[in-house]
Amino acid sequence: MKRIALTLIAGLFVVNFISAQQITPQVIASAGGYTQNGGYSVSWTLGEPVIATATNSGTTLTQGFQQPTYDVVAITTQTIQGFEINVYPNPATDFVVIDWTTDKENTLYISLFDLAGKKISEQTCESSQDKVSVNMSQLASAHYLLEVKDKNNQFTKIYRIAKQ
Repeated sequence: MKRIALTLIAGLFVVNFISAQQITPQVIASAGGYTQNGGYSVSWTLGEPVIATATNSGTTLTQGFQQPTYDVVAITTQTIQGFEINVYPNPATDFVVIDWTTDKENTLYISLFDLAGKKISEQTCESSQDKVSVNMSQLASAHYLLEVKDKNNQFTKIYRIAKQ
């Protein structure tokens, strides 16, 4: 009887000990860190790749210790022979001048975007003008993307403009 009671008590102790263990997320890396300031936090781990991400009805599951969100913006540049373009001054204060030389008649579309991809301004001009300026005086000091393209999408050029 004592053996049964002793075995039962030992069994309960082992079950309690096993269920009390916890598994915490860990990663072994050569470098990493965490900092928090003013309601924002940044954490990073050197060398950890993102394996896969699955999304289903508003829920996202990402493998790996860090859970990043990536926004990828593709920038392509196409050129036409006989079409030269210059953008100045860069960095800019109040305006940016775009001048070009071409031997073809064409319509140009000039768009200014912030780095989040939001279109700030857009204008259309004929290639016979040879010069146009983009007003940046009301914009905050930051970096912007200036896109110049033609009506047939044969020419596209994107410039990164620093506004002081």
